[in-house]
Amino acid sequence: MPQAIDLIIKNAANVDKTFTLLTPASGDGGVARWALKEGTISSVFPTITVSAVATPRDARSAHIKIHVPSSYTDSVTGKTNVDTGAEVNIKVAMPNTFPEANKPDFVAYVANAIQTALIKAIIKDALPAT
Repeated sequence: MPQAIDLIIKNAANVDKTFTLLTPASGDGGVARWALKEGTISSVFPTITVSAVATPRDARSAHIKIHVPSSYTDSVTGKTNVDTGAEVNIKVAMPNTFPEANKPDFVAYVANAIQTALIKAIIKDALPAT
């Protein structure tokens, strides 16, 4: 299993942000959690969660969730309030019979697809490509 470590991810301004590992997964079915510890309270931290399991069809399945909440400061009390949040869920199915030689291309296609202007636009406004 891969070693869970802090994740360095660039934001929209091309600045490296460190998502701190909060908990590694305990094995199959466990959930690894990261948070970008920026903000006045932990409920406004952007988070990433990842879990993976074996599936009954001779495959593996991974689920990746990225959640970015919004917040505002109450002008009367001065307290931070959590508002709506944007979220993306990615589920990956990897059959045990999928050739090892094809995996690098699969990974590149997924990672690079997320970097395309179209996919970024779809993620940004959650609208379909028509």
